[in-house]
Amino acid sequence: MYLSPRLIVSLVLSLAIVACNLSTSAPPTLPAFPASSTPEAVVPTPGVFYQPIFEPAPCAFAVPSGYNPECGYLIIPENRARADSPRIRLHLAIFRNRPGVRVVDPVVHLAGGPGSSSLDVAGYMFRQGLDAILDQRDFILFDQRGTGYSQPRLDCPERTSITGILLERGLSDPGNNEIILDAFRRCRARLVGQGIDLSAYNSAASAADLNDLRLALGYEKLNLYAVSYGTRLALTLMRDHPEAVRSAVLDSVYPPQVNLYTALAPNAERAFNLFFADCYADASCNTSYPDLRGAFYRLVDQLNAAPISLPLSAGGSEYAVRIDGSLLIDVLFVGLYNPAVTASMPQMIYDISQGRYSILQERLSLYFDPSSSLGMQMSVQCAEEIPFNAPEEAYTAAQDASPQIASFYLASIQSFFAACKEWTAVIPDPHENLSISSDIPALILAGNHDPITPPDWGRMAGQTLLHSYFHEFPGHGHWVTRSSRCALSMALAFWNDPTQDPGFVCQ
Repeated sequence: MYLSPRLIVSLVLSLAIVACNLSTSAPPTLPAFPASSTPEAVVPTPGVFYQPIFEPAPCAFAVPSGYNPECGYLIIPENRARADSPRIRLHLAIFRNRPGVRVVDPVVHLAGGPGSSSLDVAGYMFRQGLDAILDQRDFILFDQRGTGYSQPRLDCPERTSITGILLERGLSDPGNNEIILDAFRRCRARLVGQGIDLSAYNSAASAADLNDLRLALGYEKLNLYAVSYGTRLALTLMRDHPEAVRSAVLDSVYPPQVNLYTALAPNAERAFNLFFADCYADASCNTSYPDLRGAFYRLVDQLNAAPISLPLSAGGSEYAVRIDGSLLIDVLFVGLYNPAVTASMPQMIYDISQGRYSILQERLSLYFDPSSSLGMQMSVQCAEEIPFNAPEEAYTAAQDASPQIASFYLASIQSFFAACKEWTAVIPDPHENLSISSDIPALILAGNHDPITPPDWGRMAGQTLLHSYFHEFPGHGHWVTRSSRCALSMALAFWNDPTQDPGFVCQ
């Protein structure tokens, strides 16, 4: 992916590394959380009056060549319910439209993660053709609270600094769990010691930030360009501040009513099966890589029984990475995000089985990407997602998956549940596990190879979005508009006229 597959959960690049041996013969014993309920209506938290302020400032990120955005900070309270709340500063960039006319409804990018930086991928998005937005509208990129160049940034260097150690120990080392938990404990203690209110970093607060951004910049409404976790933020904005939204492009949808962690194994299994089936159906792939499914699972079993040590240079350090079957599953899972990477995966499987590791070494470097704000990710997921995911349900859901995939993902969520239990004491809001109804026009895009936000989640979200259009793209993965020119053309047409299905542009 553009920087690393920071989807919704970033589990594959940050928390899956803590996987330990876990038999699939019995449900794991993990902390329980309150079950969700269905309240009659949302009761907003009483707020304190304040005035959102936009303060111009130099751009803190690498501005794409040839562009001259207006940068600055949106200054708002950290906690809108507290009169004494400190102010936080959200960094943003306004790329003005090429005709130079005043527009009342810009396009705003909502990054994924949670924890990813929108500003860090500005150059990547423009190279993928998204600068075409500027032919009609302003394009605003902003780093959500706790992320990127916003202040404070909820980083967890305590966690990222031990990546090499964990890779050298191997995914299956039972001691990794305590190492990870200790890292997050130290990260949390430092952030709290700095006076940061971790309970204020969530989707509802970020949605209020977006509404404040609109007001402070003087726009009437926003057109949303949301990807992965950004779609959940977009849906939250459509729920809490519908007056702020003209239209929404929801790419790789993560709706609040799904249970991400209990669905990890079946979602991965579905995507892997499509990958194997596509190779089998392609004469060239099947000839070059016969029985790809069998070759993959035999290799996973072989590496789990006899891991290999692979040298890796990353971040100026040298590591001896322990390659086992769990790590191979994780690497290929990440590769399914992007069709450009997926295309190399059959060769990677066969190369590894024959002692060649160059493609694998390239992919392993992603584990050292520090760009995501893991503290923000923990604050969001531990308050809004984990409370509604039962470990026992994950065990049940995994039973139809292959034993290799089931074992890996059940082990992965064990550590995440444990870390979340200690991260925050926020009482879960049951509204964060309910579908969102809206009559705001929405374009829903899905890649059929997406291993983390499957197409069915987009269809599910569309059931309560009264004016929505759904399109699925075969052969594409996560974040469809960066890999499909058709999907991008649909998005551009939809922002111009959200009253009709833009599917005609690809006919």
